[in-house]
Amino acid sequence: MVLTYLILTGSLEAIAIVLALSPGNFSIAFPARRAHDSDIKSGVLSSQSQPNPGLDTASTGLADGIYLYGQSSQPEEIKQEYFVFEMRQSKVVGAFYLPRSAFYCFYGTSDRTQLNLIVVDSYDGSRSPYSVNLQQYYPISTISENDRRILGTCKESHKQQVWEK
Repeated sequence: MVLTYLILTGSLEAIAIVLALSPGNFSIAFPARRAHDSDIKSGVLSSQSQPNPGLDTASTGLADGIYLYGQSSQPEEIKQEYFVFEMRQSKVVGAFYLPRSAFYCFYGTSDRTQLNLIVVDSYDGSRSPYSVNLQQYYPISTISENDRRILGTCKESHKQQVWEK
């Protein structure tokens, strides 16, 4: 099942993020931005989606480096979820994002085919645990300048939680 959150302001500017959550991708639901009743113009929509079949690219684990994964095998597709991260000695820091939208930083550890993360809400700074199954996403070899910018922001914000432990 895919849940789509869309929160609009009075000026009809979308400020929340759309996230596809299917049972194999995340262990719990992604938090929505806390908003006042007057800010919310629409609620939750629901549709069906299947996880990406047969992806086994992460079965041996990942070496240190920068990675981009997505719901699509092509980068920058609208309405597709992506995450960029840097791995160092099984520690990770990165971000979930949708092209042309907000992003959420995360940090944590890698356990072969799974990322065990703490996701930081961009709006209120709250932190929530999440697990991501890498086999449910496509690895993407092209890392854009924007991916590197987003990653740099998250690395700077969370370097103490990740690298200095």
